[in-house]
Amino acid sequence: MNPNHLTSAMIDKIVERKIEEMAKSPDTAIRQLLNYSSHFSFSRFQVPIFSILQHLLANKDSQYHIMLQNLLNNTSHSAIKNLGINLGYNSWTKGAQAVRATAQKAGYCIPWIIIFRWNPEKSNTVNLKNMSRFIRDGNKIGIYAFCIRQEVPHQSFGEIFNIFSKHSDSTFFWLLPNQMLAPVHLDMIRKCENVLTLFDGEDSYSLRNSSMLRERKALYGIYHIYSSFNTSEMRPDQWLDYYKMYQSSFIFMLPSDSCSEEDQKEASSFIYDARLHQKFPYYIVDFYSDIKEISRMISGTDCYLEIDSSGQVLHPYTSQVFVPDSRLAGYLASSMPAIVQTADHRLWHPAARSV
Repeated sequence: MNPNHLTSAMIDKIVERKIEEMAKSPDTAIRQLLNYSSHFSFSRFQVPIFSILQHLLANKDSQYHIMLQNLLNNTSHSAIKNLGINLGYNSWTKGAQAVRATAQKAGYCIPWIIIFRWNPEKSNTVNLKNMSRFIRDGNKIGIYAFCIRQEVPHQSFGEIFNIFSKHSDSTFFWLLPNQMLAPVHLDMIRKCENVLTLFDGEDSYSLRNSSMLRERKALYGIYHIYSSFNTSEMRPDQWLDYYKMYQSSFIFMLPSDSCSEEDQKEASSFIYDARLHQKFPYYIVDFYSDIKEISRMISGTDCYLEIDSSGQVLHPYTSQVFVPDSRLAGYLASSMPAIVQTADHRLWHPAARSV
C-alpha cells in the first residue's frame, strides 16, 4: 500500500478509528497497528516505532501501559489524532518528501523543524509577525514542525493563538515560562489541537496549569532544562519519579546553553536506557538529540535551524548578521551546510560550505 494514494480524509478516519479501538482494548489495537504498519515497510520510522510497540506487548509490567492510559483517558481523542497526523504525516511523510526535493534543488540541507526563541518584550526579528512569515515560507518547502521557546511571561496571547489557528496543518511545541494561565488562555489552548503546550517541571504554576488543562482534556507535557547530568551523583531515577504527579505522557529534556557535551552525552545515554526498558509512565524526549536523529532518518543529515530572540542563528552557527525583514530563505542559504549528492539520490552527506 502506498501512503501517497491515501487521501487526507482516509488518513483522518483510519487514525480516528485506531485511537478509539486503543482506548477500548489497548493490546488488541497495538497488535492491529503492528500488522497494519507492515504494509508500510519502506517507512523510515518503522524500526523505532515497531520496537516500542513490540516491547510494550511483550512486557506487561511496562510503564508505557500507564502512559497510554493517561494519554487516552486524560486527552481529547481528536487532539491526539490531529497532532499525530500533523507530525506523522504532514511533517514526517509528506513534508519530508518536499524537504528532500527542496534540498536537492537548493544544494544545502533543509531542516524538518525550526526552533524560535521568542521574547515578547522584544520587537526584533523574532516577533510574531515575522515568525508567522517564516512558518508560511517553511510550509512551502515541506517544514511543518515548529518549536517556540518563550523566554518571559506574556499576558496577551491572542496573536500567537492566531498563528496556531492559521497554520492548523503544522505541529507546534510551545515551551512556556513560569506564569499562571487565565481560564480563557487554557480554553484557547484546548482549542488548538495542533499544539503541544509544555510547562517547566520545576516552576511554581506548572502543576496548577497542567491540572486545569487535564480537566479540559487538552494536550500538554512537561519539560526540564538541565545544566549538568551526572547519574552517579544526581540519581535521575529518583527525581524523574517526581514528574509522575503531572500525569503527563511526555517529558522533554533539554540541555542549557552552558551544558557540556559530556553531560549531554550522559543524559542521552540515560534517556536511551529509560526508553529501551520503558521505566517511566511517560515518554522521555531527548529534545535536540531526537531532532537530529529524526533529521537523519528523513534526509541523512542532522541539521536543524534554531533562531534566538534577537534574530541570530544559534544552530548551525553562523556569524551572518540578519536584519529584521530577513526571510526564511536567507537564513537557510546563509547557515545550512551544503550537501553532496551521491549516485544514490536517497543519500545525502553534509559538506563544508562558505557563506
